[in-house]
Amino acid sequence: MKEIVKEHPLRPIILRFDLDKPQLDFEKKGLAAHSLMHDLTWDILQQLKQHNQALEEIDFEIAELEYLLLPIEQDLDILEVFLKIKDPSVLPFDKHDEGTEISIDLEDFYKGVIYHNQRIQDLHDDVSKEHQWFSAHFEMIYEKESWINEELWNDIHQIYSNYPEAQVDIVSLDRDQEEFREVLAEVNDLQDNYNEYGEVIFNSFNALHSRSQECYKRAEIINKGLDELK
Repeated sequence: MKEIVKEHPLRPIILRFDLDKPQLDFEKKGLAAHSLMHDLTWDILQQLKQHNQALEEIDFEIAELEYLLLPIEQDLDILEVFLKIKDPSVLPFDKHDEGTEISIDLEDFYKGVIYHNQRIQDLHDDVSKEHQWFSAHFEMIYEKESWINEELWNDIHQIYSNYPEAQVDIVSLDRDQEEFREVLAEVNDLQDNYNEYGEVIFNSFNALHSRSQECYKRAEIINKGLDELK
């Protein structure tokens, strides 16, 4: 028996062979399937990592835009009270603040709204791109259950069914397959985590988008109201 190690970025494939035996077509096909499983899983692993990182960047952007929206909402409340669109009770003041003077730089306010709106549009493009890949990937998973076609497992099974004729040592193949399945399970776990994270991020963006659009509409109404006072 000769041990042959095939280096692979996912994991090394280590098999033993009886080189006195010829390698028949069923075995060549089965070993090719075993190798292809590694290729497919490595490719999916890289894609999941890449898209998970993209979600992390979107997550950071959402948090920043939520933070930037707070002072805009506060100024909107004040301006709406000034224009008598809302009752003063919406403001966080009490009787000790009756003499408080409030000034808002309208130019800075509208610059802030425009800047926020542009950031939302840019982020929307990124979210749409990630959601497109997310949806396509999981539609494939729901349809096929895996990125590994069932026929590949059947090709490998042919080696087990005809092991007396196989050049590869069946014990070493069984061990290597088991170790591959362990790595495959880890990638599946990563996929599950990515799925959950994606749902959270896309819902968070939708909530931020709705909240932002409401603010932009309020800003338009305020702009019209201020123009009527001139």
